[in-house]
Amino acid sequence: MDIKDIQYFLAITEEGNISAAAKRLHMAQPPLSRQIKQLEGQLGVQLLERGKRKVKLTAAGHLFRTRAEQITELLNTTTKELQDFDNGIRGVLSIGAVTASGATLLPNLIKTFRSLYPNVTFRIREGETSRITELLDRGIVDLGMVRLPFDTNIYESIKLPNEPLVILYSPEHPGITSKSSDTISLVDLKNKPLMIHRKFEEQLVYYCRQAGFSPYILCESDDVMPLLAWADANIGIAVVPRSAIGLIPRTNLIAKEITDPH
Repeated sequence: MDIKDIQYFLAITEEGNISAAAKRLHMAQPPLSRQIKQLEGQLGVQLLERGKRKVKLTAAGHLFRTRAEQITELLNTTTKELQDFDNGIRGVLSIGAVTASGATLLPNLIKTFRSLYPNVTFRIREGETSRITELLDRGIVDLGMVRLPFDTNIYESIKLPNEPLVILYSPEHPGITSKSSDTISLVDLKNKPLMIHRKFEEQLVYYCRQAGFSPYILCESDDVMPLLAWADANIGIAVVPRSAIGLIPRTNLIAKEITDPH
């Protein structure tokens, strides 16, 4: 087994199928399939369950992915550190961030950081809070920008300012009252087709019931980007953190902060 085997395997797990991984690696699919088969033969375990369109990791595959990510990160970091050894304060800062925060909050922070450490480079990994804490545990990222809850007994943390939830919807969407206002009450969303991040479902349902109704949840997702795209297509109303505003450029989506309850 060499680093190429690891890179091939990680490409397949990240792309979700062998043909997409082969395209990314600029190679034909049959040689890539043979390479992975040879790797499985060397290790004596099956790493992938092959479907018609997707591949799934076996239990051994999940373990190998963890080790493969650690090896790759260690190799990249070591190479960079050795190359920059004689050139002052240099290095690689690996950051894990939830999608909305990574796109909206990080740029200003990184700009300030670079004014102090101009020779540092960066690697960004995005994912849900559980994925980011997993990467922290493995030592693949140095710090993570996540959402509550997480185990405060395990990690040192700095709390960022509180962030309200907002609704985003197309100007063509019917039935939203007080369109001239920048705020909206939760009760005004009764019977409206809401599209929410799964993380906020329990909180949203609780407060809607406190207001006397059960919310009509049209869609739930692990990522805010599909919600914004669907709202832009006038399918429903996205309920997202305020930092998600602007993740889709050149959009006409209307934003209103939910203020009752805050």
